[in-house]
Amino acid sequence: MNWRVNWPRLVMQRRIIESFVLDQTLASSQVQVDRILTRFSQDFPKVMQDVDFIEKKVMKIKGKMEVVKDQQPVSSLHADGLSRRLAPTANDTTTGLDSHLLQLKERLVGDEPKLQMVSIVGMGGIGKTTLVRTVYDHPLIVESFEIRAWVTISQEYDTREILLALLHVTEILFGEQLRKNLYGRRYLIVMDDMWSTKVWDEVRKYFPDTSNKSRILITTRLSNVAVNFDSDAPHEMDFLDDDKSWNLLCEKVFLGEACPLELEEIGKQIAKSCKGLPLALVVIGGLLAKSQRTIVQWNHLPIHLKPCFLYMATFPEDLVIRMSRLIKLWIGEGFINPIVPRSLEDIALEYLKEHIDRNLLIVQRQGALGKMKSCTIHDLLRDLCLREAHKENFLCITKVYDVDIPPNIENTRRLGIHRSTKQYRYNPQVLNTLRSASSTRSLVCESEWISPWLVPCLKLLRVLNVHDVYSPENVIQLVNSRYLHFTILPPNIWEMTQLRHLKFEKLVLPEPPQQSGRAGSQDSYILENLQTLSTLENFRFTKEVHNRIPNIKKMKIAYGNDLGGLKLSSYCLKNLSNLGKLESLTLNMMGWCEKHSAGDFGFPHSLKKLTLRGCRLPWEDMRFVGSLPKLEMLRLYDSACVGSMWNPSEGEFARLKLLQIRSTDLKYWGAENTHFPSLEHLALSFVYLQELPLALAEIHTLRSIELDHCKQSVVDSMEQIREERESLGYEHLHIQVSKERLWDGF
Repeated sequence: MNWRVNWPRLVMQRRIIESFVLDQTLASSQVQVDRILTRFSQDFPKVMQDVDFIEKKVMKIKGKMEVVKDQQPVSSLHADGLSRRLAPTANDTTTGLDSHLLQLKERLVGDEPKLQMVSIVGMGGIGKTTLVRTVYDHPLIVESFEIRAWVTISQEYDTREILLALLHVTEILFGEQLRKNLYGRRYLIVMDDMWSTKVWDEVRKYFPDTSNKSRILITTRLSNVAVNFDSDAPHEMDFLDDDKSWNLLCEKVFLGEACPLELEEIGKQIAKSCKGLPLALVVIGGLLAKSQRTIVQWNHLPIHLKPCFLYMATFPEDLVIRMSRLIKLWIGEGFINPIVPRSLEDIALEYLKEHIDRNLLIVQRQGALGKMKSCTIHDLLRDLCLREAHKENFLCITKVYDVDIPPNIENTRRLGIHRSTKQYRYNPQVLNTLRSASSTRSLVCESEWISPWLVPCLKLLRVLNVHDVYSPENVIQLVNSRYLHFTILPPNIWEMTQLRHLKFEKLVLPEPPQQSGRAGSQDSYILENLQTLSTLENFRFTKEVHNRIPNIKKMKIAYGNDLGGLKLSSYCLKNLSNLGKLESLTLNMMGWCEKHSAGDFGFPHSLKKLTLRGCRLPWEDMRFVGSLPKLEMLRLYDSACVGSMWNPSEGEFARLKLLQIRSTDLKYWGAENTHFPSLEHLALSFVYLQELPLALAEIHTLRSIELDHCKQSVVDSMEQIREERESLGYEHLHIQVSKERLWDGF
C-alpha cells in the first residue's frame, strides 16, 4: 500500500460518532437529546469528509484484494524478522540436543550427595527451556526425585510470587514451611529464565541440603549469572550448523516428506537466517507448514491471525492464560470473522489451534479429556508482538509506576495496564493521561486499585477485564460492552444486550423487570448474545429469567443457607430445564444441611458438563443425571450425593467420558461395564469406598484412574482391574495414586 491513514484523526472521528450514539442512548430527557443533536451537527461535516476519504481508499484496497484474495503479505512478520525472537513448545523435536540431554541427565542423577546447583546458559531462542523441559519430564528424572517443581523467574520478579508457585506444587502454605516440606526429601527445582543472582539470594534459605542428591537447575541468558550460580562449570548451549538447521526445518514443515525442488533454495535461506537457533527453526517451520507451498506464501502469517497474535502483547510476561478467556476476549475485540452457521466460539478455537500449530503459542495445561486449558507465549515472541503493536498503534501497554508515558496513549484503542513488582509511588501523570484516553474500546487492567478511577472515564469500552470496580453504578453506562470480567458487578445488566460473557466472583442479581409487551419498551430487552453467566448467588430462575437469556451456554450458581426464609423450591430451579442451549452447569449448595431430591432441580438435555457440590442427593436419583443424552463430564464434590450404595442402571451415562467423585460417604459401587460404556477417566478422592467395581476392566475406552485419600483395598482392586485389562488385550491403563495419602481405616 502506498498510502497511510491518519490514525489519530480517524480515531477522533470514530469517537465523535460512538460518543453521539452512547450519549443519545443514556439521555434521560428530550432536552438532553436536543443538546446532543446540536453538538453532533457541528462535528458532522468533518466526520463525513473523513468517511468519504476512507470509503474511496477502502474500495481501492478491495479491488486489489479481489485479485490476490487473502494472500496479502503481513508487514513485519517476515521470516528474517522472526528468526531472532521465537520459541517452540515443550513437546517439539529435540533435534541437535541429544548430547546436551545426556550431559544434563548425568549431572542431575550423579553421585554427588550434596545439594548441587546446575546452570544452563545461552542466548534467547537457543533452546534452553526446551532442553530442560525434556529432561524434567524424562522417566529417569521423574523416578529419581520425590519432588519436582518448576517456576519461571523473568526480568521483573516477585519473591513472594516465586515462593507461592513452589508452595502450590508442594501443597503447603508459605516461607519456612517450604523448607520443612523439602527437608529430608530428594527434590529437583527448576528456575527458568533467571536474570540475576539476587532472586536466588532471597530464596536460597528455603532449600535445605541434607546430602540426598537434590538438585536446583536454572536457565539464563547471562554468563555471569550462570558462573556465580553453578556448583560446577555452566552447561553452555551451542548453535545448530547449517545442515542440522535445514534438517530440523524440513522435519517441521514436511513431516518426513521431501522438500519440493522449487522451494529448496528459499528454504535453505530461511533456515540459514535462523542463525542456528532451534526454537526459531521450530516456529518458522510451524508457520511454513500451515501455508501454501509457494514462494510467495513462505514469508507471511495469514492476515486473519495477525490481530489475534498481536493481542498477546496485552498480557504480562510469562502469564499463563486460560484459553477460554482468550477466546472470549478475541470475540469481544471483534477479531473473529463470522462464518454461518458456526458459532464465533468455534471459529475462535480454530484460530487458537492455528496459533499453536504454528508454535506461536505454547499449550501450558490440558484437561483430563485432552482439551487445551491454558497457554502462554514465549517472551521473545511477546517482544515481537509489543514492537509490532506499538508500531501499528494497535495497543498501548503501561504501568502505574511508569516514569515515561507511552506516546499517543490518548488515542489508543486498546489499553493494557500491568502491575509492577517495584514498590515505587505511582505516577499521577500516568493516571491523568489514562483518564483522557476516551477513544479506548478495550481495557485489560492487572492493577487492583486503578480501575475504579479509570473505568467511568472510558464510556466507549467494549471489552473490560479488571480485578475490581468500587463504583459499579458507572459500569451500566457501558452499553456497548461485549465482555465484562469483575470481582464486583453492577446489578442492572438487563439492558446490556451486546454482552456475550459475564464472569465475576459473586453476584446477587435482582430479578428482571416484568415485560410490558410494548414494542421498543426499555423493560423488554433480551440478552440474546449472553453465553456465560457466573457466579450467581441465591438467584430465582423465574420464567422471566430464562426468557431473557435464551442462548446461555455456561452457568455457575451458588446457594447458601441464607435464603431470606424462603424454601429452595421458591428459587424455581426446575426452570433450568428450559435453557435448551445450556452446555455447562455448576450448582453449588454448600452450607445446606438438608437433603434434596432430583425433583428439586431441572437439568436440560443439552448439558455436556455438570458439576454438583453439596446437593446431598440420594445416589438413586443419579438416574435422572444418567439419562442426559449428551453428558460427557460429571463432577460430584463435597456430598453432592449421599448414601452408602450406588447401583446404576443399564443404559445410563451413555456418553460420559469423565467421572470425578470427591468427599462422599459412598462405600459400595455396583457398576457394570454397560453403565459407563464411554468412560475414559475416573478420579476418586476422600471416599469411603471399599473397592472399585471389577467390571470397570471391561470398559475398553477407559484410559486412566486417579486415587487420592482412598483405602488400600481400593488400590488393590485397581491393580486387579489393570491385570484383567492386560489379559483382555486392552490399551494400557494410566494409574496415579497418592501413596502417602491412603486411608487405612474409617
